[in-house]
Amino acid sequence: MNFSRPRFNHTTRQLDSVDSNIAKCATLSSAGVYPHRCRAKANSTMDLHSIIVVSLHSPKEKFWGELLVLNPAGITVRGIDLNSFDHFVRAINEPDGERVGFPTIFFPMNRVERISLDESTGSIPSMAELFQRKIGRTLSAYLAQFA
Repeated sequence: MNFSRPRFNHTTRQLDSVDSNIAKCATLSSAGVYPHRCRAKANSTMDLHSIIVVSLHSPKEKFWGELLVLNPAGITVRGIDLNSFDHFVRAINEPDGERVGFPTIFFPMNRVERISLDESTGSIPSMAELFQRKIGRTLSAYLAQFA
């Protein structure tokens, strides 16, 4: 079994041997190239408009929402602070409450610690699944009313 890291060919901007898409994304990102699609797991892809969780530092916070732009300068997300998720859901469910949308926020790449897909793990549901359970609509359907 070969555990060596695939080598990046700077002329063709491709890996010499593509053993895994995760290695490809890591290598391309370190070379300053951000592919539009990265496989996080065998069945999951991180595309634009994916629901993600962004971990930030200085100050430490987590942000949940829809990925709009990812480039070397930073990441643009339409979403909310993960700590305010329950408050946000309560505001939407109030019978005489206003339509509440997500703000669009840019984070410079020097603050980004990690970007992960919002996925369920075993019996633990994803934030998007919790949103759908509590609101009765998918996050995409809810955000479409503000487009």
